[in-house]
Amino acid sequence: MRAVLVGLLLILIAPAAVAQQPAGVTDCAECPALALVPPGAYSMGTPPDAVEVDPSTGETPTIAISISKPFYIGAKEITVAEFRRFVEATGYEAPLGCRVWLAGQWVHERDRSWRDPGYGQPPADDDPVVCVSWVDARAYADWVSQRSGLRYRLPSEAEWEYVARGGTAFPRYWGARDSQEDMPISLACDNANVYDRSAIDAYAFPWPNANCSDGVVGVAAAGRYRANAFGAYDVIGNVREWMQDCYTASYRGRPQDARAWTWQGGCELKSVRGGSWASRPLDARAAARDAALPSLRQSDLGFRLARDYD
Repeated sequence: MRAVLVGLLLILIAPAAVAQQPAGVTDCAECPALALVPPGAYSMGTPPDAVEVDPSTGETPTIAISISKPFYIGAKEITVAEFRRFVEATGYEAPLGCRVWLAGQWVHERDRSWRDPGYGQPPADDDPVVCVSWVDARAYADWVSQRSGLRYRLPSEAEWEYVARGGTAFPRYWGARDSQEDMPISLACDNANVYDRSAIDAYAFPWPNANCSDGVVGVAAAGRYRANAFGAYDVIGNVREWMQDCYTASYRGRPQDARAWTWQGGCELKSVRGGSWASRPLDARAAARDAALPSLRQSDLGFRLARDYD
């Protein structure tokens, strides 16, 4: 009951609170724009009796999270141009090889990379970078930290879901039932790039699509869709995003604050959040989770950064 009341309170106060915060903070020429997220509390995960829930990925039972300090989140996913700037400045070489959708399945192609993720044409500079591993994302964060003198990092799952809810208790910040798979009309196309009717002819994924059309077949330019109340774009949809956390199949025992759940040794899988242009609506929710080897590179998987509020 307390979690529900907190969620309802956030619906009422979060947009006004965020409006008072500075937006689009940039710490250095190479640094991504950041949105300042206020402190708050919410119920992480999905109740087991919810209409949309995936118990197999550990999003249920829920857990109460309290975030006591403000923090910064990347306003957008890291783009191709931003990642290229890092590569050119450091000589960093991400190994070739990336999983792409081909002939009805995800296939590892040895010659694909963030420069050529199998879209049929080169990615645009303002597209979110994909075909980058958790290791690549951490290397980028370390470089931005060196350039700025501030500690950039991947967001924790607790921070990310808080941002993805946008100050609401809904599965998606734009409404309680406006993009579920059983709805004939969907608001997803105004707010997120997910698998919808525009992409059926090109991909014909063997899973349900959102019942709307945004005119975008695959990945979209970062920031094309509406920002949520925290000033974050594409938190749900466009590309899936790496988290700092080690993946666990349950929330039991995890920190109940903003910290990432990590440990030394045995952290074989990393958490992934957000859904992508290839995701069914069920997988494009604030609470939806996935896991991947930190070496995975896939054409719908990228990242955004976070940093503490100093």
